[in-house]
Amino acid sequence: MKVHAYKVEAVDGSRMLEEVLLQIENEQSLRERIRLINQVELRAESVSQQNGLWLMDFVRIRTSNGPGKVGRDSEVEGFEFDEEEGFGEETAALYDPSSGYILVEYNHFGVRAGAIADYLSAYDGTEISLYTFKPKYDEDVERRLLNHGITRKISFCLDITRMSEQDRQRGRALSEAIDYGRQNGADKIKVEISVQGERQRSLAQNALDGLSALRSILGQNPDAITKLEVSGKENQDSVTEVLDLIAHRLSIEFNDLVLGADLRYPRDERWKALVRAKNGWRQILR
Repeated sequence: MKVHAYKVEAVDGSRMLEEVLLQIENEQSLRERIRLINQVELRAESVSQQNGLWLMDFVRIRTSNGPGKVGRDSEVEGFEFDEEEGFGEETAALYDPSSGYILVEYNHFGVRAGAIADYLSAYDGTEISLYTFKPKYDEDVERRLLNHGITRKISFCLDITRMSEQDRQRGRALSEAIDYGRQNGADKIKVEISVQGERQRSLAQNALDGLSALRSILGQNPDAITKLEVSGKENQDSVTEVLDLIAHRLSIEFNDLVLGADLRYPRDERWKALVRAKNGWRQILR
């Protein structure tokens, strides 16, 4: 089980995230918790408070093609489902209101972090709240990025086919480039913004706003950004370094979870792993 950390940010006027989670916790009907996000049905399967933390489990409801069960001496066969039943892909999450960080289990086929943010944003149906999960980087990269007094180059690649309308809202600083690509039938946009010449020259604030937007999209929808590199240095006499903001996201992997009899990782096992990750990152996530 792999875990990533994100900083929760909200646009002005959004409800406190704890209020949304409390609303979900008080909604007893599982059916009423379902929201359609990017044409996929998602649901907060479980939401509870423990020791000042919010522990959650989200499920992606899949009624299309799926796997079967197989034995070493028997052929693969399908599962039998009742009406409205299908496959459920689970993703656990932990939110710490005191730090503003959310830890999310990585499940490639399940509910991704960006979809969780969109689900929480859309839950009350008022379109007032918009939450963004910004990826946290390992301490060394975060420090080096913050120490960049001079930013010389930003290189990135967007996969437009994987971007949602929510991604476009979060990437307003990039909206012209995104629209230009779509209008011309492009699938991908590759951009390199750089300055040449004097050692003290740095990219303008608009470029840094674009970098912030890219980091927001990366947190919501990693598949939409296939490259994100920043070249910079502390001052004009320093050596320029290149930071890969995809490769150096803060993460931890657990290999000691106990499978249940149904060959799934039980919810409590996954929640315990999230708490362990939080405790291990106590000095980082603050």
